[in-house]
Amino acid sequence: MGQQWYTSDLHLGHRLVSGLRGFEDTDEHDRVILGNLREALRPGDVLWCLGDLAVGSPARAIDLLGALFEETGVTAHLIAGNHDACHPMHRKGYLHQRAYLTCFASVQPYQKMVWAGEDVWLSHFPRPGHDHEGMASRHDELRLDVPLLVHGHLHSDRPVTGPGMVDVGLDAWELRPVPRDRVQQTLFGAS
Repeated sequence: MGQQWYTSDLHLGHRLVSGLRGFEDTDEHDRVILGNLREALRPGDVLWCLGDLAVGSPARAIDLLGALFEETGVTAHLIAGNHDACHPMHRKGYLHQRAYLTCFASVQPYQKMVWAGEDVWLSHFPRPGHDHEGMASRHDELRLDVPLLVHGHLHSDRPVTGPGMVDVGLDAWELRPVPRDRVQQTLFGAS
């Protein structure tokens, strides 16, 4: 088995996010994001995407990511985010599961792991009460209140977002996925 990787908030095709990240258009943004994934991933690796693959229709993102995962020989899992049509927060989210499963080995709202004997939770969202800087917290009813949490959603420019919380979103990691050992070091250092 290869290395485990973590990422979040790809926002493929999202004009607003690509502009905030300094790109002139979404095509350039998407090429860089997919290129950074391609550069990091190797056959046998496992990638955990913690949500927000795209905005609007997921079909293009699923096609692009499915081709990338096949080309690189990785297994990918999706923890759905608020911009993913398959998230159970969406009234008809269940209707989109099949499309996402053409690309991902699993799709769920969160996942528990054990790292160094500790329960660590993966979720798109940070803990309740934490949201984008200057914005009221949304979706608190969907958030986990747990001691150790790896998440996305915030588009933070720093990985540590609170005690026992690490944001694996692209914005905190120079638009690149993060290997598990770096996430662990950061998480346990933030506890």
